[in-house]
Amino acid sequence: MIDHLRGRLSGGGKDFVVVEAAGIGFRAYVSAETRKELPPDGEGCILRTHLHFREGGADLYGFSTETEREIFLATIGVSGVGPKSAMAVLSVLGIAGVLSACAREDAAAFTRAPGIGKKLAQRIALELPDRLKKVSVEFAPSAGEEPQPPTAPEAQAAEALVALGFSRAEAQLAVAAARREKGADLPAEAMIREALRRMSGARG
Repeated sequence: MIDHLRGRLSGGGKDFVVVEAAGIGFRAYVSAETRKELPPDGEGCILRTHLHFREGGADLYGFSTETEREIFLATIGVSGVGPKSAMAVLSVLGIAGVLSACAREDAAAFTRAPGIGKKLAQRIALELPDRLKKVSVEFAPSAGEEPQPPTAPEAQAAEALVALGFSRAEAQLAVAAARREKGADLPAEAMIREALRRMSGARG
């Protein structure tokens, strides 16, 4: 199994990129969010990956963050959802949108993705939250919750995580979760450590 690719970005299309590593060009299907996170062609990059076997071949899917890959894997675990549909959900809603929809159990949000009808969207809204809890992915606040403005340490921690290569959406979700659990007075350095533990699937 290919866990990740580290190499030079060598072009791509609307829904895929080519990463050249060790003289081999690997084509990986990516979401719109990951496509935006990647550097310009010719520069180095790293993609977390999932190799999906199908009848007659296999496809490689790439992700800019571990959280995005975990959401993808949980989504294809829902009956009736294939990898292309899961990637469409991530492209249309993004990480934050998927987590927010799960928190609200909002089936209508998933119908925005191509190929996701009303019945399948209802199944996703019902099953995906439980699957995400099993892989310790934090949900965004639900619609009824009053969003709290980020504290100065939280903003600093999020920027530091972005500088380390994490997407802004993932960084903001992780530090917000750290603040909710550990308190708003948590220093930026401690918040970064807690957020990193969360994004690696660990719990402090």
